[in-house]
Amino acid sequence: MAAHEQKQCQRCMDTFECKCGSIALCQCHNVELTDFHYEYINSLYDDCLCASCLTELRRKYNIEIYDHRSGIPAMQ
Repeated sequence: MAAHEQKQCQRCMDTFECKCGSIALCQCHNVELTDFHYEYINSLYDDCLCASCLTELRRKYNIEIYDHRSGIPAMQ
């Protein structure tokens, strides 16, 4: 049987079910992240985050970090 556990998102403190034993069924699985996103998020947090926070951090990275690295002005 797959391991599921209740976790608290380190960013927003909401509780969610982590399905690390069945990652394809986990709430985070549908959030598409690049290696750059993972690196950025891992520099800020050391445990699971909810899908909502992962999506928000992906957006923040894309606007603030990626645009800065590429020389494109950040979108407001």
